[in-house]
This record gives sequence, C-alpha cells and structure tokens, in this order.
Amino acid sequence: MKDDVGKRAMENEHKLIRSAGIVGLATSLSRIFGYFRDATLALVLGAGFSMDAFTIAFRVANLFRRLVGEGAMSSAFVPVFVAYRKEQSTEALWEFTRKFFYTLAMAAGTIVVLEVIFAPLIVHVVAPGFTSGGNKFQLTVLLTRLMAPYLALIALAAVLMGVLNSFGHFLVPALSPVLFNIAVIGAAFLAGYVSDEPAVGIACGVLIGGGLQLVSQIPFVRRKGMNFRPGFSIRHPAIRRFAALLGPGIFGVGVIQMNVFIDSLMASLLREGSVSQLYYADRVMELVLGVFVISMATVILPDLAQCAAERDTERLKSTLLFSFRATAFVAIPATVGLFLLAEPIIGVLFERGRFGPVDTERTAMALMFYALGLCFISGVRLIVSAFYAIQDTKTPVRIAFVALGVNVILNWILMHPLKQGGIALATSLASLLSFIQLAQVFQKKVGPLDWRALGKSVTKILIASVAMGCFSLLGLHWCQFNVSAPIGWKTLALFSAIAGGVFAYLVASMLLKVEELAILGHLVVVPRKRDGRIA
Repeated sequence: MKDDVGKRAMENEHKLIRSAGIVGLATSLSRIFGYFRDATLALVLGAGFSMDAFTIAFRVANLFRRLVGEGAMSSAFVPVFVAYRKEQSTEALWEFTRKFFYTLAMAAGTIVVLEVIFAPLIVHVVAPGFTSGGNKFQLTVLLTRLMAPYLALIALAAVLMGVLNSFGHFLVPALSPVLFNIAVIGAAFLAGYVSDEPAVGIACGVLIGGGLQLVSQIPFVRRKGMNFRPGFSIRHPAIRRFAALLGPGIFGVGVIQMNVFIDSLMASLLREGSVSQLYYADRVMELVLGVFVISMATVILPDLAQCAAERDTERLKSTLLFSFRATAFVAIPATVGLFLLAEPIIGVLFERGRFGPVDTERTAMALMFYALGLCFISGVRLIVSAFYAIQDTKTPVRIAFVALGVNVILNWILMHPLKQGGIALATSLASLLSFIQLAQVFQKKVGPLDWRALGKSVTKILIASVAMGCFSLLGLHWCQFNVSAPIGWKTLALFSAIAGGVFAYLVASMLLKVEELAILGHLVVVPRKRDGRIA
C-alpha cells in the first residue's frame, strides 16, 4: 500500500513538473517579449518625467488587475469551478460559468467608470510626490484614465484562463501575455505618430494588448463547451461562494502587489527617476519569477483544489512541500546571481537611449535588495494558493494587513539612508514576515509540513548556489567585462559568465546529490498528448 501511495505521489510530482515546464517555457517566451517591451520603454521614455508618470498609471491598472483580475479573482474562481465541476452536471457547470462571466463584466465595468471619474484622487493617493509638479500630475491622470478599461479586459481574460487551467490546459493562457507585449512594443515605436507625448500612445497599446489576451482564449474555452449567450446572476450559489472568497481574498493574494504599490508611493517622494528605477528592477524580478515560480503556482492551484475537494490532506501537504522544494532549486541560485551581478545585468538589459549609467547604478541597487526577498515572495505565492484551495481567505487577509503595515514602517525607515534600495529591502523583509506567518497558520489547519526534508534540500542548494556565484564573478573577470565596452561584447561577457555559473551550479548539485536536480530531467521529457492536447 505504501509503495502504491509513493508511486502515485511520484507520478503526481512528475505531472506537476511537466506542466510547470510547459507553462515555464511559454512564460519564458512571454518574459522575453516583456523584456523587449521594457527595453523599448527605456529607449523611448528613459527613466525620467514621462516614464515616472507611465509607471504610476500602469501600476494603478496593474494593481486593480492583479487584485480583482488575475490575482484574487482567478485564485478564488479555480477552487469554486473545480468543486462545482465535481458536484454538478456539465450543463449546470457551463451555465454557472456563463453567468459568472457576464456578472464579472458588469462589476469590472463599474470599477472602470469609477476609476475614470476618480483618477485625480487616485493619483493624489498613489503618487503624492507628483502633486507639486503640475505637468507630471496631469499626465499621470490622463494615462490612468486611458488604461482604466484594461482592468475589465484582463479580468475577463483571467476567467477564461481559470477555466482552461482547471481542465489542465496551461499553454494558451501562458502564451497570451506575448500578444500583450507585442501590442505595447508596437505602440511604443508608433507612439510619436499618435501624440506629442509618447506615453499616451503606449497607453493605447496597453488597451489593445488586453483585448488580444481576452480574444485569443475564446476559441479554446468554446471547444471545452462554454458558450457566450448573455446571462447575469448575483444569486447563483456558486457565484455567491466565489464572492465570499473574493472579498477578503483581494488582500490575501494581493499582499505582494500592494507592497509594490506602496513602493511606488514612497518612491514618488524621492528624487526624480526613483519610481522608474524601482519599476525596472521589479521587472527583472518578474522575469525570474515568471520562468518557474509563477508557473508552479499556476499549475499546483487546480491540483491543490482537487486535493481539498477530495479531503486528501496528506496529498495536499505533499504537493505544497514539493512545490517549495522545486521552487527553491530555481529561486535560491537566482537570488545569488541577481545580487552579485545586478549592475552588469541592468546595464546590458537597459542602458541605452535615455537610460544612462546613473540609472543603471541606482536600478541595480534596488534589484539587489529585491533579490533578497525572491525566495520568500515565491513561498508566499505558493502557500496563498494552498489557502485558496482549502477556501480559507480570512487568514491571508489578517497576515496581509500585518505585512503591509510592516512594509510601510520599514519603507519610511530605510528609504532615507538607502533611497530606492531601502524601499526594495523593506518589501523583501515584509515578504519574509508574511511567509513565516502563513506557514505557521497553515500547519495549524492541516498539520505539520516536513521542514527537515525542505531544510536539507535548501542547505545543499545554497552551497551549490554559492559555488555558482563565485564562478560567475570569476567568469565576468576572465571575460573582461567593462562598462565602457560595446554592448555586444558586454552582452557576450555577461551571458558567458552566467552560463558558466549555471554549469558550476549543476555540477555542484550533482556532487552534493541534490534530489531536485531530477527536475531538469522531467522538464525535458516531451509531454504525451491526450485527446489532442498536451497533458
């Protein structure tokens, strides 16, 4: 019996890794286009007046999107959808989904109207430092209004993503952000023809990209059985269950997004360019998170929800712990690499056009301190998914409030001596506190996790990561990386050093017998097809 249980657990882990690999590859493509998007923004807007205004307006759109759209909305929707699918007929399932889609469309549309009306007040709150400069304030208000409909588009796209993920279809939703990035890149290059202020044209590209993300998923959910006949209901039992999860869940799953929002607010009080520098540093972090961490969080949510629906507590804990270990194998070396190579990375990625050496130095400082919290940010994303799977949203709310309060206090303390670096460090420390509290409460609810096994893996991974960091620095020295060298040579030197570091990490992991090294073997396995789709 134990052998059968172990075999099933191993098969489930392999399935999760293959699915995470598929999502990771698709997300990697999206992040590559995301980098080209940000590099284009750096080229066109730099890290000054226009970029500060665009960053605040885009973060307002992203804040609402992540809290009401992709964040709490999808995390609350998937467990309800999975449970309803198990309990009800296919016809009832699609009736609920159709009514939910249009009910959400009306709710999101109402929020969009309110955002347009109260845009000046919102900008006053999120960027108080902009109020002293009239032109920057007015531009930020205009951009906020232009990008407000993005919330409705992306919220509806997130519903379709949740439906497809619940059926084990991860590829198309993971690829849809590529269309968004292409739209923004195209708008950036055409921005000068749309308006005298390039940021206005780029804001239009954001709306087009959001529409493409929604439309691209419609054919695939129709194949699953969903129709789009108009319908509306606020009394449907499943919709009411979703609403009960969503309300408090906005804070529970949105703590990291709220921390980013607070970072921008505090940075608006610092010297010009601080908001932009934090944005670029955060984008590099998101590039790393998206390759595997976000992919793993996306993949495990339906599985955790299935465990909760079947009341299989042991499998739920095992799945969560495995996701911690698999993520640590990627997040820990990424932390070391980002911290040690922050300035070369930022220089190669962004230093061109209106983005100068001073911007590189200041952005790298923020990236170093953000990197210290990478593992804890990853852990929070995973464990919040577990809370949503057991349909507990109250606990993340309480912990989110504590973490937000700590972040504000630490921001105020650290931003004066360390500038934008202090704001990034405050976010990392708040994420650490949030992870510790979430883990403690989760264990009280479902039982203890095997922290000894996790600690053993983390220790080996950390030793291998230190070896990787040392080898990367030596490689950078051997390749004679020089800030005054041509961009082509700097790029070659940096990526050669990174490649050498990765090789050293893999060799060290092999010598230390790191079990998670087997992940790579499963990532390169070609997934089998089932019923014409990737399993």
